[in-house]
Amino acid sequence: MENGKALQEALIAYSQDIGVDAIGFCTAAPFFEIEDCLYHREAQGYMCDLESKDYKRKIYPQQTMKNAKSFLVILEAYDVHNKNHDHEDDKLRGHISMTAVSKDYHNILMEKLEKLAVFLKSKVPCETMAFVDISPFSDRAIACRAGLGFIGKNAMLIHKSYGSKVFIGYVLTDYALCKEDCKGTIDCGTCHKCVEACPTQAIVGDKNVNCNKCLSYLTQHKGHIAAEVKNKMGKQIYGCDVCQIVCPYNKVRNKVLEPIITPYPEHESLLSISNKVFKDTYGKTASGWRGKKILQRNSIIALGNSSNKEALHILEKIMDDPRADIRKEIIDAIWRLGFSDGISLLNKMKTCEKDITLLKDMEKAIAGLQEKHRFMEG
Repeated sequence: MENGKALQEALIAYSQDIGVDAIGFCTAAPFFEIEDCLYHREAQGYMCDLESKDYKRKIYPQQTMKNAKSFLVILEAYDVHNKNHDHEDDKLRGHISMTAVSKDYHNILMEKLEKLAVFLKSKVPCETMAFVDISPFSDRAIACRAGLGFIGKNAMLIHKSYGSKVFIGYVLTDYALCKEDCKGTIDCGTCHKCVEACPTQAIVGDKNVNCNKCLSYLTQHKGHIAAEVKNKMGKQIYGCDVCQIVCPYNKVRNKVLEPIITPYPEHESLLSISNKVFKDTYGKTASGWRGKKILQRNSIIALGNSSNKEALHILEKIMDDPRADIRKEIIDAIWRLGFSDGISLLNKMKTCEKDITLLKDMEKAIAGLQEKHRFMEG
């Protein structure tokens, strides 16, 4: 059995052998440092339905592993090819976050965490549990405690060398890998670039984000999206990179993860994609976890934001989609595009629509477009 320091050094050396970009260790003492923030977020309405409200488990690791003593934390840095920006200005293409065009980072990290857990068990008798994203804990608080960065004003973990372009994973164990936690010494200072750049003003600026305004969340949300928010979604199909793009800590170029899909997919292709092709492409990335329909819904919203008349031709090809919620988005996109040609397309849709609610939506959209163009002609 090795002592704590020697074991840490052995784990660090092994992590380098398997391609881990950064590794740290921290205690599994209660996370009292995040308790006030959790209750503040709930009181302010900043939390979304993807977040756990089981604060006891979030604060006390022993609720998950009875004799939990420490965390082993790793980071996977990432970046994208510059050539992937070739279609950035094409209005008939959407945009997918740089976090979600390559091999699903959950799988990348979990493979390395499982190897580290096996290595740890070969050195000392212990229990381990590995986590990537889906866990009862606060990933960023754990990484921060392990000395792997600080929490920025956009609530992202920011590493001194890799910036915020990192994925976080960790192993919880009942073996004491360390006795003390790291204390951060740097922060965002007076920089407010992410706060000012956020399209929906979701970044509060005090290390909190109103998730119900955040485009990254909204592109994954399965419920209703308000009209005023749709207009701000631009061409986003999945995720949002704005606060990372403007962050000064992200000027560094990290290693490039090879893309499986383009970050600028054609709307027409995405809207006609088969289940098999989706599974073989998007399904292998983080963007596929919410399913095909959510991405197609977002693609239709993006077409409605495109101000491009060609978008009507793409929407016409899918106007008889069997899914009522998708047809509802098509009607809304035609209305938001605002072209007079949309009137004839909506009338065409009416001839085969049987849903009473959608028929009313069409009539309202037709009346709105007619009024708009009468006003313009007058």
